[in-house]
Amino acid sequence: MTREEVLKKSREENMGMDVAEAEAAKSGIKYGWMVTVFFSCIFVIVDGIILSRIPSEMLSAVLSGLCTVFLSKYVKTRKRHELIIAVLYGVASLCFFISWIIQISKI
Repeated sequence: MTREEVLKKSREENMGMDVAEAEAAKSGIKYGWMVTVFFSCIFVIVDGIILSRIPSEMLSAVLSGLCTVFLSKYVKTRKRHELIIAVLYGVASLCFFISWIIQISKI
């Protein structure tokens, strides 16, 4: 098999994406997610201190994202602890969502 044939086969397997491009995209998404969670936590803390309330909508959104991350990891790896963590994040997200609905219904 020539070098060009190997590259062609690799591109077909990776749906036209170069391996370096795929890794760069994965890395960018990972760091973007980390920054999002970090700033969300800062906003939650400041909101709690200044406004004396729990920003349930922000917590629900962040926990939903974390639930999705662990669910996708479970689908790929089939590791039971990934599923357990995903379920815990999902339940917590649902609880904060219900809390948010209660908060806005009192306005």
